[in-house]
Amino acid sequence: MLAAMWTAEAQNMRAFISHKAYCSPKMQPYIEFTFIVGGESVQYALNEHGKYEADVEVRVEVTRGDTVVKVLHYILASDEFADSIRAGKPDFADIKNLAVPNGDFFLNFYLRDRNHDTTELKYIDRIVLDFPENRISSSRISLYEDMSAPVSPGMYIKYGYYMPPLYYNYVREEQYVLPFALEVYNSKKILGAGQHVKAKCFVENYENKLVAMPNQVINKVLETDDVVLVIDQFNVFKLPSGNYNMVVELYDDKDSLLLVNKLFFQRSNPSVKLDLTQYDAVNVEETFAAKITDRKVLEEYVRSLFPISTGVEVDFYDTRMKKLTDDQLQRFFYAFWVARNPNDPEGEWNKYNKMVKMVQERFGSVQEKGYKTDRGRVYLQYGQPNDILEVPSDPVTMPYEIWHYYYLDDQANVKFVFYNPSMTGNDYELLHSNKYGEPHDTNWKMRLVRKAQVQTDIYDPDPYDYWGGDINGNWKYH
Repeated sequence: MLAAMWTAEAQNMRAFISHKAYCSPKMQPYIEFTFIVGGESVQYALNEHGKYEADVEVRVEVTRGDTVVKVLHYILASDEFADSIRAGKPDFADIKNLAVPNGDFFLNFYLRDRNHDTTELKYIDRIVLDFPENRISSSRISLYEDMSAPVSPGMYIKYGYYMPPLYYNYVREEQYVLPFALEVYNSKKILGAGQHVKAKCFVENYENKLVAMPNQVINKVLETDDVVLVIDQFNVFKLPSGNYNMVVELYDDKDSLLLVNKLFFQRSNPSVKLDLTQYDAVNVEETFAAKITDRKVLEEYVRSLFPISTGVEVDFYDTRMKKLTDDQLQRFFYAFWVARNPNDPEGEWNKYNKMVKMVQERFGSVQEKGYKTDRGRVYLQYGQPNDILEVPSDPVTMPYEIWHYYYLDDQANVKFVFYNPSMTGNDYELLHSNKYGEPHDTNWKMRLVRKAQVQTDIYDPDPYDYWGGDINGNWKYH
């Protein structure tokens, strides 16, 4: 039940695509596709009505192995215009559903501008549909820009509301509410008619998994049905900039956990700063924090927290820490660890500090603290990877490493690619990752070989075959 979004560009055409897995009341799985094409990025031609129109051929092949299981193929057309050179042509979009059985599939996307035959977008993604009839399951959480009464028919009418999707899961500063929805399947069959499903909905900080808005935890009691809709919205006016998870936990009448659903999103809200008054009542007497009396050591300890800190805390380290008294900084430091482990904050700090020293030895230098390096930050934030492939010498690439986490948060098969562009020393930079919220570069393979190979097709992300190395295989199998 994956959801994915991507933006691609070929020649001049720009397109945004998302895909999400759902299930009908009769337990028929299907994929919902959203296509948006940049109105200024395609060619317009006269149609049978004497108006100018853009036409994009959309083809999606759902495949398992070498077998094409289902195909979505149609023409996505723009609005009609009196001339072809009118500036400011709007983007045009469509939503399509395609019934697909449960399973693990690849999605092969092809989008072609029919008025410009050389312009075609190609993309491959993966989706898993898992809606068994013998247990409760759910769709992924969907986020929206708005949830209001519809004033006219349109493709963004859903669940009886006007609900335009929140593309890229990015909440801009001017967006004050964050609507969300997910569908729960099979609860009546499994729990029985007239029973209840309890939904606990909240926003958590992505880095530390603490509830970001404790005063906005939404609890719902819903009657079982073939499809149960969990829908509401959060007020995010005071939610600071940062990375977050939308979380929905489902329980039965006996408060037994049925499932947990999380969705990563980002918020931009630079006007909201860390409220330091929340630490005024913190008592650090006879605690480990009170024993840190050297100001330089204390500041260094606080700075080392940035890999596991929220966005607003990082902003505090960069801009406001110097203005605090020693006592204020001790209270902040102690409260930081109490929030993460109320039962043993000192033990939690000692465990983390041991990791900080380790990454300093492995990744740091005299010029750069280990926790500030890309590899050190990833290690401290996510822990030790299950597998590390080191490629210090390759015939055509810069030195690189691939870190593989079998399962990280709610995401499987997570990988990070680090490389050494200077070809010297121990300074590896994060080049690419498939982890939510991390830098993502579809052209990362060509960046590794750019000094040795010429990229003749900027839309082909794979280098040509060469003797003595295997970037594609290393990524796939490690």
